Amino acid sequence: MKVPLIKETKIAMLIKSMDCIDKYAFNRESQRECILNLYPNKSEKSVFRGMVIPSLRQLGFIVGFSDLIRLSANGKLLLESSQRETEEFNRVSRAIFLEIDMLKFKFIEEIKRLMSGKNQVMQDHFVEVISKKIEAFSQKQKEERITRWLKILEQCSLIKKGKNTIYLLYQNLEQAEKNLIWKPKASSFKKFLFEGYSSLFNKTAGIVDIVDLREYVALSLYRKKKEVLTESRFDELLRSLPMVTDDYVISLGHPMGAEEKLFVYEGDYYRILSITFFKKEV
Repeated sequence: MKVPLIKETKIAMLIKSMDCIDKYAFNRESQRECILNLYPNKSEKSVFRGMVIPSLRQLGFIVGFSDLIRLSANGKLLLESSQRETEEFNRVSRAIFLEIDMLKFKFIEEIKRLMSGKNQVMQDHFVEVISKKIEAFSQKQKEERITRWLKILEQCSLIKKGKNTIYLLYQNLEQAEKNLIWKPKASSFKKFLFEGYSSLFNKTAGIVDIVDLREYVALSLYRKKKEVLTESRFDELLRSLPMVTDDYVISLGHPMGAEEKLFVYEGDYYRILSITFFKKEV
């Protein structure tokens, strides 16, 4: 299992950095200056290129490279929730970081397995067990990756650590798991998907980037219905939609080279989407 090294583990600093990325989207120089101001007396190499950008990319909060860096849908959703009351931000951040854990780390799953009838797990034992599943050059590198991700899970209040123990905070975990259930969001999803496509249609000659649709739908659902729709849940909902009906046809397009955050459908990878709507006869 490839577990990424998250170099910036302070969620508050990640949010401030994401605000810089969003405020100066597609302007690398301004993004760099804004982020460097958050870390006085630190060099660009150690902070911007060495810590912040790699961490945001590993967490899936940014897309694009060089002068084309911007926030992903998950990044936008997390940043928007940070501008609301603390408990609301906590609710959204737990769902997003739980999804990252499920997709990239699987620490919560392993902690659950090791607890099995107990109310805690010894951290040394957890590190020993999870280390055997992680690919890295040395045990020290494995432990660094583990320690850093546990810090983030603790800041989200998904876990609590004692001197050498790890507890699951079940109430918060259950809330996050509930927010990741995608099927109840299906009817709203379809409405906002079509609305988002129509909104983006004129700017893109009918060929819409799925990355942009994820952002539009996630923010619309959150602002209008307080629903948390993460990127992977967007993809589940899109896969669940019939692609061909009497009312519309959804067409998917392949990427032109290496791309990030591609949409996977029936074993193939897609970047763009177009929809043809059929007018009903009166």
